Amino acid sequence: MHAAFTRYFGGELGPSPITEVHPRKILDLGCGSGACPRRAIQAAIQFPDAEVIAVDISPLAHQQIPGNMRFKQLDLTKAWDLEKQSFDVVHSRLVMTHVPNGENVAKRSAQLVKPGGLLLMEDIDVNCLVQTGGPATRLLASKVVEIWESRSADTDISRKYAGIITSMGYFPRVHAHKISMPFGGTSSDEATNELGLAMKKSWTQIWESLGSRFVAEGLTEAMIQEQREELCGKDCKATMDMYSCWARRSQDENEP
Repeated sequence: MHAAFTRYFGGELGPSPITEVHPRKILDLGCGSGACPRRAIQAAIQFPDAEVIAVDISPLAHQQIPGNMRFKQLDLTKAWDLEKQSFDVVHSRLVMTHVPNGENVAKRSAQLVKPGGLLLMEDIDVNCLVQTGGPATRLLASKVVEIWESRSADTDISRKYAGIITSMGYFPRVHAHKISMPFGGTSSDEATNELGLAMKKSWTQIWESLGSRFVAEGLTEAMIQEQREELCGKDCKATMDMYSCWARRSQDENEP
């Protein structure tokens, strides 16, 4: 997924003008647990003079990381030992849609941005699969939405980011960019097709590896297998939307 996003954004971390901020301190929220926090590593390499802090609820597997990067194990739903207004860039991708009380977490994230710094929040809209997928895809996506929302997650949060950030009062101009990623590779844009195919692969593999954890909540192996067969079919029309929302904080130090 990271490789596909990087190519889609032309080698950058996202659509926002991060280089214009000349970051000295970058925070990656929800960097991922296992194999490699690639987004944070890319940031550390791209900005060698910046300190990059990557956080996730799961421990980081032992591996070599750039010298200007460090990892902190952190549950975003609990107290943080992160100083307000201390980061030039705060970035989160594909995290808040399944985090309990994601709006509150997003607002707390915004408070970490320095005056003049950049906030970049990106997330998928799972409900889009409920609307565009075939019967098996709609069934599984609906069950995922039901499970996440039963845990106080807001599966619509990606479409609310612009309003949430605006409501903070110290981001004077908020930019929102919607990306529709076709699982069937039906876009006229090659980069968008690559992103859609990567997202389809990620989506199916996630539930094939984690689905057994949710059997008690109604997610079955049959549902997962039927979705895979449907998404791999020639007539796949399923589309996943992602919203990429960014804003620069006002330079006024006295704002909340």
